[in-house]
Amino acid sequence: MLVLKNLQHNEFLEKVNQKSGSNVLNCYQCGKCVSTCPVSGYMEITPRQVMQYIKLAEDEKLFAANSTWYCLTCSSCSARCPREIEIPRVMEAVRHLAIEANILPDSSKIKSIKKFHDIFISMIKRYGKMFELRLMAEFNLRTGQFFKDIALAPKAIGKGKLKFKSEKIKNLKGLKRLFEMNQKLESEIQNTENASKHESK
Repeated sequence: MLVLKNLQHNEFLEKVNQKSGSNVLNCYQCGKCVSTCPVSGYMEITPRQVMQYIKLAEDEKLFAANSTWYCLTCSSCSARCPREIEIPRVMEAVRHLAIEANILPDSSKIKSIKKFHDIFISMIKRYGKMFELRLMAEFNLRTGQFFKDIALAPKAIGKGKLKFKSEKIKNLKGLKRLFEMNQKLESEIQNTENASKHESK
C-alpha cells in the first residue's frame, strides 16, 4: 500500500495540476475510477494508484508505465468521481510531461501509440483536419506494418470514408497561429519555472 509522505515541495504535482486544471490532492482513493475504467485491467498502474504516485512525486515510475498511454479518455472515471476530478486530463498531463522528459515505456505498443499521436498532430497542423488515408499509410510505414488493415480500404473508399485528396480548412493560418501561441505560452511557463528553480537555489 502506498503511504502519503512529504509533500513540502512536490514539483511534479504542481505541474500535473497546472496542465490538467485539476487538484490531484482532492482524491481520497475511493477506487471508483478503477472499477469504472474499461482498460484498468491492462494498466501497470491503476488510475487510483496514478493519483497517489503523483502525490508522492513518483514521476519516473509513472513515465515508465503504460497506464497514461492506455487511457481512452472516455471520461467514465471522471463521471463517477465523487471529488469531480477530471482524471482523463490528469492522465493526459502526465503523458505530456513524459514526452517533455523524453521518457517512454519500453514497449512496442506504446511506441506505436506515440507514433500515431505524432502523425495525428502533424496532420492537424498541415491540413487543419484529418486526412485518414495518409494517416493510415504513414502509420503503417512508420511501424513496419505495411499491409495492416489494407483489406478494409476498398470498402471504406467505396463508402466515401477515405478520400484520395486532402482538404485543408479555410482558416489554416489562424490555426497555425494558435499552435504558435500555445508553443510560446509553454516556453514562457518553462522559463518561469526555470527562473523560480534558480532563485530557490
